[in-house]
Amino acid sequence: MNASINKVIIIGGGPVGLTLSIALSRYGIPSIVLEARDKATSPDESRAITWMPRGLELLEWLGIYHPFYKKGVLRTCHQFESRRGKLLSWSFEGIASPYPFSLQLPQHDTEMILEEAARSTGYVEINRGHKVIDIGQTEHAITVKVQCHDRIYELESPWGVGCDGAKSLIREKLNIGKTWRDYGMDSAVADFELKCGLSQDISNIVLDPQRPYGFFYFAPGRWRLIYRINKEESRSEATSPEFIHRLLKEKLPDAKVKRLLWASAFRLGQGQSDHYRKGRWLLAGDAAHAMGPSAGAGMMVGVLGAWRLAWRLALAMQNHPDSDKLLEDYSKEQREGANEIQNNNAMIFRNMAITHPLLAAGRAFVLRNFGRISSFGRSALEKEALLSQALPVSGASDQYVPSGVLSLSSYGPWQLGKRVPYIAADKGPHPLSGMDRSHTLISIGKHHPEQEQRLFENIMKEFSFPAGRKLVHPNVNSSYRKLSNDFVFALVRPDQHVVSISKM
Repeated sequence: MNASINKVIIIGGGPVGLTLSIALSRYGIPSIVLEARDKATSPDESRAITWMPRGLELLEWLGIYHPFYKKGVLRTCHQFESRRGKLLSWSFEGIASPYPFSLQLPQHDTEMILEEAARSTGYVEINRGHKVIDIGQTEHAITVKVQCHDRIYELESPWGVGCDGAKSLIREKLNIGKTWRDYGMDSAVADFELKCGLSQDISNIVLDPQRPYGFFYFAPGRWRLIYRINKEESRSEATSPEFIHRLLKEKLPDAKVKRLLWASAFRLGQGQSDHYRKGRWLLAGDAAHAMGPSAGAGMMVGVLGAWRLAWRLALAMQNHPDSDKLLEDYSKEQREGANEIQNNNAMIFRNMAITHPLLAAGRAFVLRNFGRISSFGRSALEKEALLSQALPVSGASDQYVPSGVLSLSSYGPWQLGKRVPYIAADKGPHPLSGMDRSHTLISIGKHHPEQEQRLFENIMKEFSFPAGRKLVHPNVNSSYRKLSNDFVFALVRPDQHVVSISKM
């Protein structure tokens, strides 16, 4: 069978592929998800367990935050220790997000909630047990050959996205190369059902040069132990039940273990694909940029990339004349965003590799002193949570500045390339709450609704980009406005990034 469909074909039904399908549905774009696995990730094989605040903002935009909140447990603080005691604590309190915490839940729950949400849209078809065995493309379409049990069939579609993980078949079939950075060591995770005296809302990370390790509560009654595999140990030895139980007894002697759920070893390394797009195929998630295991960074960068891709892909499905430029913008911006997180991870991995006692003592001294500066911890958490990430939006296809006005790189809390700012003390309606799938003009300068409306109408006569157009007037007392005699507008994308700031 060779069927032609007017749906985006998404290869891979993990968190990134499912998120992309839901985001596309908000634009009325149908998709079909092909997933080789018959079932979601096992309930006991948790893998990605962390949704950081920026990811929670995405879930709110998708309309599915509350099912995640019901299932998850909250983490409100990162705590770093040495063998001699606490070095510093980083609290989520006061960060620039409506969600001053991270949400922990097993990957199984994430996939099940996303799959149910995707199916409920009426725009998403999910086919489990359908393994892609070959792909191709022409100038106008992509083709996919799929095996389901003993049946082989082919599909043809305008666009395809590979969300099939770090060992992506799609990337391989497209002959897209990958650069791999190896940090010269292995680490491991082991998940338990247990009871212990550790605080459930704090991540406990011990920077012991003999073996750094950490404990993370991620579901009712469930804890994760992460640890370095030392050079004299094999991966199989270090993930054996005997080794893990011995290590747990050593590090947490009072714990009452019900059962070991799952354990796995990971090479500390990171990959970056040479291209995120080839013709009508695109890469997203680990298929584009494989992250090392670090605080849910891989899943967060992947799902936020799906948010950035969805509105562009929706326009491409509608044959927008700038489709090629829009999709190249996605590649450029997502690569920069992924590189930033990978560089942050590299610093974490180098710290995990420290074995020399003097170097470890120097690190402890620095962290202990930084711990006395509250703004340092807040900035570090906002960076980890992807709240402060700036995308290279200059020159993007949808960047629009009206003729005869001044283009600004920042205005008060508004900064070009960053997300819409969040200010917790704001008494007016938050601009995030008024945003949907449209590009939105937000008035952030002088407050005069009638004049703002006239200026908006004049701008719209020039603004031909058909992704939607809307004007938001934050409350006159809103801290989103700067005291000014100038009319200033911020153009904000559906993924909530500021793409231009115009001063009238």
